[in-house]
Amino acid sequence: METNVVKVKLWGMDVGYLSWDKKNSVAIFEYDPSFIERKLDIAPLTMSINSPRSRKHLPWNGDKDKLYQGLPTMIADSLPDKWGDSLFAVWVRDNNISTKHITPIDHLAFIGSRAMGALEYEPAQELGDNSTFDVDVQRLYEFAKQVLTERKTTVIDGDQSILWQDLIKISSSPGGKRPKAIIALNKETGEVISGQSSIPEGFVHYILKYDDGSDYPYAKLEYVYYRMALDAGINMMPSELRVYGNLTHFLTERFDRIGNKKIHIQTLAAMWPVSDSYEDIFTVIRHLKLPYDDSKQQFLRTVFNVITRNVDDHSKNFAFCMDEQGSWRLSPAYDLTYSVDLDAPAYMNRHTLSINGKVDNIIRSDLEKVGATNDIQDYNSLIDKVALATDAFEKYCAELDIDRKLVERIKSDFVQI
Repeated sequence: METNVVKVKLWGMDVGYLSWDKKNSVAIFEYDPSFIERKLDIAPLTMSINSPRSRKHLPWNGDKDKLYQGLPTMIADSLPDKWGDSLFAVWVRDNNISTKHITPIDHLAFIGSRAMGALEYEPAQELGDNSTFDVDVQRLYEFAKQVLTERKTTVIDGDQSILWQDLIKISSSPGGKRPKAIIALNKETGEVISGQSSIPEGFVHYILKYDDGSDYPYAKLEYVYYRMALDAGINMMPSELRVYGNLTHFLTERFDRIGNKKIHIQTLAAMWPVSDSYEDIFTVIRHLKLPYDDSKQQFLRTVFNVITRNVDDHSKNFAFCMDEQGSWRLSPAYDLTYSVDLDAPAYMNRHTLSINGKVDNIIRSDLEKVGATNDIQDYNSLIDKVALATDAFEKYCAELDIDRKLVERIKSDFVQI
């Protein structure tokens, strides 16, 4: 496969060029001079267009940390996580491509214009017709399970080849561990179509998170957390539960799409690669000179994650959005759910980002310290507001008929502040 160079594009503009240095196993990126003159600073803290390096048209080297796979941090955000990587691996195998000749740039060419956010990559690997198509959620989900659980023996031919193309188009770009699909939903008719290209009027871009069919209610719990977060005053995209076949899936509107217009996104991992604490998020907010409401929002999310034990709070689960005028804002919250492994030892269930230097046994005074240090007004009342919102956990779970014993077990793990 070995795609030597890809052009990086944004809103129809040439951003720059990305090549792979085989000897050093790292990507090299250089801004297009015409893009620098547009004054859109799409990576202001790591690869600013205003830096001497960019102004002198010198190349930027990628980051060799495993998280970035040798790509510049801004670009690495376009790569998916476990779910998308699994599909790409199967696609490579199905096309008889040696993994020895695959680079992260090949993966970007495979993603093409289907990346989350607004960055696009050319030349892109053709995956057939790019028009929208109807999605049979249940059938595609069952096929995805088959491909990923039996991927060494699955033969993809006949009708399956069509399913495979559909699965690749709607499922290979989103991040996260759990299976997802990029769809568009018409709420009036209930019709579901692919969401990786422009969608017709009446449809809205969504991410669909599959329930895995186990006894653990992933989708329902994420919806309960969504409702509690709204009660706490946390900004989130409209979300809902929908049943396809006999499974309940979680759907959430995409914040990187407004109609068919793409929004540029940078996760905390891309924006500030050295981040390892919640305090670092506030540092980025200050560097970007975001309004106070964004700091307040981030404080609410910090408190919410502590109380409700959302310990999967790594740096890719926080993001910032930039519009076509170059204005940055904190993104809506996402991936809020109970993420403790109830069967794992305590040391496996610590927060990924620290709070006041701690990743476990966080108490109210730690949250107060974060609030005071970051000039959060009335931080104590905000802590109380979040705590009150989480009191509805059992009520919301009962409305969805979630197993009572599981609810009690999770509730008992909430942090009392």
